[in-house]
Amino acid sequence: MTTSMNDIIKETGIQKGGIYRHFKDKEQLMIEAFQFSVQIMHQHFVKMVEPCKDTKEKLNAFVEAFFDLSKNKPIVGGCPIFNAATEMDDLEGNTFIDYIDQAMDNLKDFLSNIIHKGLQSNELKEFVNPNEASIFIISILEGALVLYKLKKDEQIITSIHHYLNHYFSTIFHERQ
Repeated sequence: MTTSMNDIIKETGIQKGGIYRHFKDKEQLMIEAFQFSVQIMHQHFVKMVEPCKDTKEKLNAFVEAFFDLSKNKPIVGGCPIFNAATEMDDLEGNTFIDYIDQAMDNLKDFLSNIIHKGLQSNELKEFVNPNEASIFIISILEGALVLYKLKKDEQIITSIHHYLNHYFSTIFHERQ
């Protein structure tokens, strides 16, 4: 909500009347823009993960899809969920936070579902908790995006890949 309508008008080239013809207020515009960005991100994750045949490939594809955000793919600016959460977390009574919370839950559920299926197919060790593992993985990936955005150092992405691969090796059954 920190972006002014004048900034939006200047950036889009659309007049205020044109914006308010489609959106009742700035909050509705913000919510719909956020949901659109999240939908694009989700479609990218699905496109990357669905063709994979096993859980290990799917987890690696999820990580790759996440790191695509650091390269402004499929949308500019990184993870829209994290960006919105850090922007809006201190605004009390804001209904937008509910949309952000739901989007994060959906991302977590998407990853948790991959992990759950890996447990069902006996690819993952029994101690793995899908909810906890998905929170852990997403937290690492979001943190990596922030560090990368700040430092512009590819070594951050390489290091996270290395440590996530190590983590993955501890949760998978060894193949015969």
